[in-house]
Amino acid sequence: MKQIAKYATAVAVTFLITGCIPQPKPNIPTTPQIGDPIHNADYGYPPSNYQQSIRSYFSNRINRSELANYQFSKPQRAYKRNGLAYGGDVTWKGWLVDVSIAVPNKAGRMMPAKPYMVLFTQSVIVEAILGSDHQLVTRVGQ
Repeated sequence: MKQIAKYATAVAVTFLITGCIPQPKPNIPTTPQIGDPIHNADYGYPPSNYQQSIRSYFSNRINRSELANYQFSKPQRAYKRNGLAYGGDVTWKGWLVDVSIAVPNKAGRMMPAKPYMVLFTQSVIVEAILGSDHQLVTRVGQ
């Protein structure tokens, strides 16, 4: 009887000890390293006539777009990943242009400018994201 109790205690202690060992974390890189294939990828040519493309894109998406003031940055290479819940793979790579758009209200006073990130692929707008930063969008240094 004592031998069965010792055996049961040993099995219980083994289960308790092995259940407390932390699981290894998945090796998903959060920031690209130099030499990473993302940095060497072909982003295509910078968008041509991007200012006019952005103005026409927002012409039917914002009120009073004909009176809006736009401020553009120069195009820069960037890429976008899926969320980690979806695998974290790169879903888009191309060019990003930061834009601030200020529109007047009905009384004619200019409202504060809203920042947008406009994503281009081969001079075609793929997406416009409200804000100047996004967790899934990474700018690639020139």
